[in-house]
Amino acid sequence: MSGPTSPHFRIVPVADGVWGAVATDEGFGLCNSGIVDLGDVTVVFDSMLTPQAGADLRAAAERLTGHPVGYLVNSHWHGDHVRGNISFPSVRIVSTRTVRELIETRAVTALESERESVPSELAAIRAPGATLPTRDRTVFEGWFEGILATPKGTVIPAPDLLVEGELVLRGPRREVRVVTFGGGHSPSDVLAYVPDLRVGFLGDLLAIGFHPSVTDGIAAAWVRILDSVRGLPIERILPGHGPLGGLREVGEMQEYLRTLGRLAAAAPRTPEGRRALAATEVPERFGSWTFRPFFLENLLSVYDKLGAGTAPVATGSSAPGGP
Repeated sequence: MSGPTSPHFRIVPVADGVWGAVATDEGFGLCNSGIVDLGDVTVVFDSMLTPQAGADLRAAAERLTGHPVGYLVNSHWHGDHVRGNISFPSVRIVSTRTVRELIETRAVTALESERESVPSELAAIRAPGATLPTRDRTVFEGWFEGILATPKGTVIPAPDLLVEGELVLRGPRREVRVVTFGGGHSPSDVLAYVPDLRVGFLGDLLAIGFHPSVTDGIAAAWVRILDSVRGLPIERILPGHGPLGGLREVGEMQEYLRTLGRLAAAAPRTPEGRRALAATEVPERFGSWTFRPFFLENLLSVYDKLGAGTAPVATGSSAPGGP
C-alpha cells in the first residue's frame, strides 16, 4: 500500500509505529505534526495551520495506523498548531488549562486580525525588489494563503483533557507521555515523548533550520525548559518546524536563544541603542535559516522585555549537546 500523500505535508517514518508529518514549504500546514500508534487508537501531536491540512492529517494518521485518532495534543495556542483542530471532531484534545484559555480568547481574535493584514503582507513579499530569500518567500506565501483559505467563522475547538505536569496516554502497544514545564516559546508549552522508542515531539520549543519566534515567550525560560528536555529519554526529535533532529539541535536552539540574550544585554538602554540593535546582521551560523525576518523581531523583543524588567535574559555559553 502506498503511503498517504498531501500537498500540505510529507510523511516521514520516525520509529516503529511513529511518523512525522513534515510541513511542505508551499502547503497550508506550516508546522510539523506527530503520529503515534498506541495499538488501539492513534495520537496526533499538533493539528497544523488550516482545516484543510488538519483533515489530510487525520486521514493520513488513520491510514498509517489502522486506528481512529483518539487524542490530539496541542503543543501551544499559536494558530499554525491548532487551527486544524476543527478537523478532529469527537477527539479528546490534550493540553494545559492556559492553552485552553488562550485558544478561547487570543486564537479567535488572531485569526480575524490576520485575515485583515495578510493581503498587504502578501503584496509586499511579491513586490518587485522584495528581498526575501526564495525559500522564505515560498513558506510565507503558503502561510498567508492558508490563512485566506481558512473559512470565515472557523471555530477552533479547545482542549478538554488538561495536563498538569504530566499526563500518560496508554494503549496496548505503547504509551505517550505528555509533559509541560511551563512557558518558554509561549505562555504555556506542551511536549510529548514515546519512552520505549526514545522519540520526542517538541512543538516550537525546537525549530531546526528555522528561526523560531520569541516574541510571545521568554528566552531564558525557554533555555531552562530545553535543559529539562535533556533529562528525558529522548534521542530522535520532531521539531515544530524543520527536519528530524536530536539533542545536538536542542543545543543549537539554546545557543540561538543565548545569542539573542547576549546581544540584547550588550546594547545601551537608549533610543539610539535600540536603533543600532535593529541594524544587527543575522549571525553567520544562523544565516541560512528560514524565517530570516524573525531574527530582528526576536532580538528587539528580548531587548524590550529586558529593558522593561519583564523577563530575565539568557546570556551564558553552551556547546551543542548530543550523544
